[in-house]
Amino acid sequence: MGNKKLGIIGGTSLLQSKFFAGMRKQEQDTEYGKVVVHVSESGDLVFLQRHHADAAAGAVYRPPHLINHQANMQALKDLQVDAVIAVCCVGSVTPEVTIGMIVIPDDFFNLFGGPVSMFDDGRAHIVPGMDDSLRQIMLQVLRKNEFNPVRDGGVYMQTSGPRFETPVESRFLALVGAHVVGMTAASEATLSKELDIPYAMICMVDNYANGIAREPLTREKFQANVAANQKTVERAVELLIAEFQ
Repeated sequence: MGNKKLGIIGGTSLLQSKFFAGMRKQEQDTEYGKVVVHVSESGDLVFLQRHHADAAAGAVYRPPHLINHQANMQALKDLQVDAVIAVCCVGSVTPEVTIGMIVIPDDFFNLFGGPVSMFDDGRAHIVPGMDDSLRQIMLQVLRKNEFNPVRDGGVYMQTSGPRFETPVESRFLALVGAHVVGMTAASEATLSKELDIPYAMICMVDNYANGIAREPLTREKFQANVAANQKTVERAVELLIAEFQ
């Protein structure tokens, strides 16, 4: 799979990471706004931190409901990436998906937020979905390097954010078939499909959604789990990047 230009979208799992610190920072102009990206010296790797990509906002932290997804995805398209791997911090809505598990979803549910599209015409009538060839490459890399546990498939549920879900909302998500919940990646997946960019998610389970576990969810516990899982996420991303170089 070498010699491909790869786009990595980072989220909460990589907020405190120095993994991409040595890359060249630049602003990419798009019709939807300027986007801050980080490009490797060779030019074959582009990193976009979804929460810090809005150049107009000074690249400060933007919560999920304020992320300019159209600008982000257009920037990656303009930079001619061949595929996008999205790194996602998620909560589990079912006991079978445990904290510390890596999930490579094969479907998503996103009916709660407002519509998101690159287009205002018939081109928006896409059939959504993750790129299965990319998913299989990711799973192969993770298994070869003995990451465990790794789940092949599952439903990523996107909620509007920025707050966490209520207990009854979490139980409802499980009832309709979700396995993990986040606030950003389904919008990215939709736009990537519109732009014909292969897209897949690697999700690190950092918490049980509010009301799923006996112990109550707190922001402090969530942040502690994110920090505890960061090295695993970084190692997984490092190996996935190597697969494309």
